[in-house]
Amino acid sequence: MTGTPPLSGQQTALLQSLKAHGISVKIYRHQPVYTCEQADALGLHTDANPTKNLLLKDRKGKQFFLVVLPGKATVNLAGLSEALGTSRLSFASSQQLDTYLQAQSGAVSVFDVMNDPEHRVSLVIANAIWQVQAVECQPFCHDQTWVIATQDLARWLQGIGRRYQTVDHQ
Repeated sequence: MTGTPPLSGQQTALLQSLKAHGISVKIYRHQPVYTCEQADALGLHTDANPTKNLLLKDRKGKQFFLVVLPGKATVNLAGLSEALGTSRLSFASSQQLDTYLQAQSGAVSVFDVMNDPEHRVSLVIANAIWQVQAVECQPFCHDQTWVIATQDLARWLQGIGRRYQTVDHQ
């Protein structure tokens, strides 16, 4: 049978959560991508800004941060460490991505906070994200991009009780 493949259980739960808060998203299906560069090469023309999403940990591996940056941003771990008032940051392992966010490398997005009901991971969003109308996010997979208005993203985060801090990222 041909047609659009069904959404995963996680995606269905996310859509239900968004709808419960009066939020809709635009869904783009495409070949799997694993990096921002590969996503750019698709040429989706979504009229939204791509995001780069990183799970970082402090030196001792006690604090974890899901950092949401503009897609073209370069990552300055020392600057982020200073802005967050924590010891040196490094990238979390694939195992930690799975443990804390049930996420796959290359498919991390702000939506993954839904999989962290205990708030073990601090959410950090670059101020630049809030300066655009809409952002692109990968919803728990490599072969879809969902576009959400930033004001709707803020409303959803508030609705699910998810706090975040903002940082200026250069």
